[in-house]
Amino acid sequence: MSEENALLALKNAWRGVVKASDEIRALEPTVNGLDAGTPLAELDLDTYDRVSLAQANAAAALRGLVEQLRRLRGSA
Repeated sequence: MSEENALLALKNAWRGVVKASDEIRALEPTVNGLDAGTPLAELDLDTYDRVSLAQANAAAALRGLVEQLRRLRGSA
């Protein structure tokens, strides 16, 4: 991977984590505002699952890329 491509990949992976984190952050008032007596049936668990999985996947992809770039840097 060229250095130019590596930097582009890093920027894109970073943007993915930030975007996914922004989606979680947008739900913060909703989740923090839940009353202690809110029935589980009323929770939007599908949305919580979607945004948490997106954030986890984005973070894992970024971490994998950084590890790959560290190996490439070490061999250069």
